[in-house]
Amino acid sequence: MSAFLSSQQYGKDKVRLVKVTDLPASTAHGATNLKHQHVQELTCRVLLAGAQFETSYTKADNRLVVPTDTVKNTIYYLAQTTQDTLEDIESFAKVIGRHFIKQYAHVEEVHVRIHAHNWTRIQTSTLEPVPTLAHPHSFYRAGEQKRTTNVVATRVQSRADAMIKFSIASGISDLYVLKSSGSSFEDYHLDKLTTLPPMSERVLSTDITATWTFPDSVESLTQNPSKPTFTPTFHTIKQITLDLFANHNSPSVQNTLYRMGELVLASCPHVKDITYELPNKHVFVYDLKRFGVTNQTGGASTVYYPVADPSGLITATISRSRAKL
Repeated sequence: MSAFLSSQQYGKDKVRLVKVTDLPASTAHGATNLKHQHVQELTCRVLLAGAQFETSYTKADNRLVVPTDTVKNTIYYLAQTTQDTLEDIESFAKVIGRHFIKQYAHVEEVHVRIHAHNWTRIQTSTLEPVPTLAHPHSFYRAGEQKRTTNVVATRVQSRADAMIKFSIASGISDLYVLKSSGSSFEDYHLDKLTTLPPMSERVLSTDITATWTFPDSVESLTQNPSKPTFTPTFHTIKQITLDLFANHNSPSVQNTLYRMGELVLASCPHVKDITYELPNKHVFVYDLKRFGVTNQTGGASTVYYPVADPSGLITATISRSRAKL
């Protein structure tokens, strides 16, 4: 039997960093006596790929292997030398990809994954001179939701100039939501194994993961890179997702998911498609009839019990229709 190396990549995973950046006093909204700062916590993974790395696997030849420790150090180096807050994680991922493509001629592809952890400014009632002001340098963890991006930087051979292609997929994960009304599930297929009763009113709870892709871009490797901002798109898609979940009178998770995707594509013309994963975090009415207590959906109060496993999983990708020729 013969064997060959069909794919390979390597690098550093779970590189955690926190960057604190001073902001202008003009952004302090009245609390000019306090230092105003931005805090960003990231977990990064950077993997390198290229045909010339193959001999490190097949012939134990390490001469072209950039140590993973160097990859780690580079992430911290670029985090400090990049003149911004790193809030725009896609732009930081592009900086990382560009660096390795430009620095090492034998690197053909760089895969960068970044998760941004959620730190929210504390709303304080004692900060002078403005009460209920977002504190300029104090934060709390408001849930486990994460902003995410996966960027692939690819060397492009060109006679005129060295070029680099970026493929970007961004998203949000671990966005836990629940609505106590405005959701139903009825008129579904029935057979001898169906035990689920129809529900005209139910609790709907899910843990939203959404991933959206942008059109690929090709840039010069030698000239100053473009600096599009991806952050407004993230906030727009997050708000649309929450608005649809809250306000849509949902006949099924499937329909609510599709309505979310439709509105995202209508509102964000630069997004190619969006994929949602919505696990149904079941919350069932607890049977108290055996104890002589009425407990049912629609009553003045209802006691439920959440079920972790098994759970339904609804996922779909909503894409733009191709233009008719």
